[in-house]
Amino acid sequence: MERKITTLLNWCTSNNIQIDKRLRVVSDVTGLAVYSGSALIETSQTLVKIPKTAVLSVKSCSASQFIDSSPYGLEAQLALSLALLIEIQRGTSSRWYGYLQSLPETMVDLPVFWDLEIGGRTLEDGMEALKWLRGTEVQKLLAGPDGNPLIESIRKYFNEIVVPTTARFSMKIVTGFLRPTFHQFCRAYSLVSSRAFLVDAYHGLSMVPIADAFNHTDDHRVHLETEYEVCPECGSLQQCPHDQSIELSSNHFTPSSSNDKQIEDTYDMVSNATISPHSEVFNTYGETMSNAQLLAQYGFSLDVNENDSISWDFDDLINFLEAGSRARDLSAPLGLPWNILSDSFDEDVFSESGLVFKPSDAAFCINCEGKISWQLWLVIVSHKCARLVPANQVVALSSELGRYHISREKDDFETDISGINNSLSQETAYTVAELCQHYKAQLGAGQDQESLGNLLDEQSLSQPRTKLALLQVITEFSIINTCEAGWQDLRGE
Repeated sequence: MERKITTLLNWCTSNNIQIDKRLRVVSDVTGLAVYSGSALIETSQTLVKIPKTAVLSVKSCSASQFIDSSPYGLEAQLALSLALLIEIQRGTSSRWYGYLQSLPETMVDLPVFWDLEIGGRTLEDGMEALKWLRGTEVQKLLAGPDGNPLIESIRKYFNEIVVPTTARFSMKIVTGFLRPTFHQFCRAYSLVSSRAFLVDAYHGLSMVPIADAFNHTDDHRVHLETEYEVCPECGSLQQCPHDQSIELSSNHFTPSSSNDKQIEDTYDMVSNATISPHSEVFNTYGETMSNAQLLAQYGFSLDVNENDSISWDFDDLINFLEAGSRARDLSAPLGLPWNILSDSFDEDVFSESGLVFKPSDAAFCINCEGKISWQLWLVIVSHKCARLVPANQVVALSSELGRYHISREKDDFETDISGINNSLSQETAYTVAELCQHYKAQLGAGQDQESLGNLLDEQSLSQPRTKLALLQVITEFSIINTCEAGWQDLRGE
């Protein structure tokens, strides 16, 4: 591995990648890691500067004319996987060879591939792990955009795009090019899933040498800084003929002269906290990533993750609520369209709630503390209100119930416990508990949290996938049980 690191660092020098001398790139169980040397590193230090010309993207690869780029999502991952695969297959002929030879030789162990016999891994362990993941947040992430298993989308892209594209590339660009196998494409996809960065409007999702050597943790010390808003046609940071705000006529457009101050065209790794001597330097793959997302996309999870949550789609929630409703109304199940309800409701009423929280995004979820989002609460409450009052009164009644809920939480004994507010509050608590029970029924293959804990203790070192899966299931059980207990307490059970 030391020879590979030397080759990588020599390639970095040749491609003008600047690495602070206080950093060391070393080998570890995941491939590479970055450590500090003997000196303390202060915050706001630019530690790595990576020229945009050094990144590997669909736009920069040798097969760019053959691959349709996509700005984000699964299509972007698949397209970059194809670009990466072609460069890997080119071997020493690729201008990224010095970087590519440092990447893991085997596939990153992602759940999407756990039922494939690839890389000598134990198929039985993968199949057992996937069984435990049924009904979890991870299983949701293993579905493609069409709802079918993600592996089917990957296989379809390989058959319909990768095979003909590499054939054309071989005929027109590189004679003797070795056409890849499906397993080789899966390896490229796993590298993209676990290492790629969304860098700017031109390159989009890209492989960024050295930046991908920093491992992930919540308590990260560096982050990647990029200027995302560049010209999507040419990548320029300065005025260019593609700028929509500029007349395209040569009489009106004046290109930047050599005397103009040039903006550095680099991606930078910058310290956001003090880095102690002789310590691993961590990046973040996303400050809000849950263990389910980390496991599905990167193949690992953290011991404790405050971003863990359980979520529902809007349609799934409505179907659950309607299934338990005596008076079904699929045309207007909440009385009003959701956007009107959510925009009209003042979520600040829950600022001091111990059962309801305000998420950073519009999510119907339960967080790691067992609190439900105000959006999830509002869907449940407005569904009940819509059966009691006209549509134009749903918002007002929901808001009144929000204030009533807070008074119940605070044990305000002056609160009226005989009227409609109390009845709806009790029904809401019952429905939240029911929703928790419904979710739990899909988890753990009929086992409870305690039994799953015992199973986890029995797992051998030869079953790492099953262990990861059981940890995810136990985490979700813990979240659901905490939530259910809180709402049952509110009902006085």
